[in-house]
Amino acid sequence: MTVSMYLINPAGDFPTYFGGEALAASGVPGGVMMADLATATVAALAPKDFEVELCEEQIEPVNFDHPADWIAITGKVSQRRRMIAIADEFRRRGKKVIIGGPYASLSPDRLRDHCDVLVSGETEEIAAEIFSDLRAGKPKASYIGDKPSLASSPLPRWDLYRNDRAILGAVQTSRGCPFECEFCDVIQYLGRKQRHKPIENVIAEIDALWNAGYRTTFLADDNFTAYRAHCKELLAAMAHWRRDRPMEFVTQISIDATRDEELLDMCVAAGLTQVFVG
Repeated sequence: MTVSMYLINPAGDFPTYFGGEALAASGVPGGVMMADLATATVAALAPKDFEVELCEEQIEPVNFDHPADWIAITGKVSQRRRMIAIADEFRRRGKKVIIGGPYASLSPDRLRDHCDVLVSGETEEIAAEIFSDLRAGKPKASYIGDKPSLASSPLPRWDLYRNDRAILGAVQTSRGCPFECEFCDVIQYLGRKQRHKPIENVIAEIDALWNAGYRTTFLADDNFTAYRAHCKELLAAMAHWRRDRPMEFVTQISIDATRDEELLDMCVAAGLTQVFVG
C-alpha cells in the first residue's frame, strides 16, 4: 500500500536572501533565491512505496486540503512562526504532523507541542526507521539523529522540485565547521568536526542540477575551505567537470583562505564567482 507525504518548506517570517524578495521586486512573483536541499533530500530518503509531494511555500501556497497521510514540515529559526502556524492548522484539521530541520534540532522543546512526531538532528541514518514506523502507522513521538557519514546522503529528488522558480541550485559538500564564530549556530547541531561528502557524489549532484536547468549553484557548506587539502581535491574535480559545462558557484569561506594563493586560483578555475566571508 502506498503511503503519502506532503513535505513543506514554509515561507520565512521576514525577508531574507533565501526568499524570493529580489524576484518579486523585479515583478517576478513566486520564486526563491536558492532551491531547498532539505525537502529534496528527505524525498530521496523515502522508500519507493512512499508518494512524496514537495511544497515550497515561497513559490506556491500550502494546500491545507491535501489528502496526504503525513504532513512533514522543515525550517530554520527564520521560519519558526510560519512552521508553527502551518502545523497547527493541519492538526486542527485532523492531520498527523512531523516537524524536523535546523530549528527542530536547536530548539525541540519549542516545537514539541505543535507536532505528533519531532525529528531532531540529521536524518540519513534514522530515515529507514522513521519511514518504517510511518508505514506501520506507529511512529515514535521523537527521533534523534546523530552525525552520519555523508556517503549515506542520497542524490536529492530535484525531479519533484519547482526548479523553474529558483535562481540557485544547492549542493552540500560538507557539514560542520572547526571554528566557533559567535554569530553562527551551525556547530551546535552539525558539530565541529567537518564531514565531507565523497567527491564523486558531489560531482553527480552538480551534474543533476545542470541537467535540471541550473547555471549557478550555491555550495551550502558552512566553511567550504576549512580543510585545504580536501577542498583543493574537490576544486580540481569541479574544474574538470565544468570544462564544457560553465556552471558558476557561490559559497561560504573563512577569511584565512585568502592567504593561500593556490587555493584562490583553483577557486577561480572551478567557477567560484562569489563568496560569503566570515
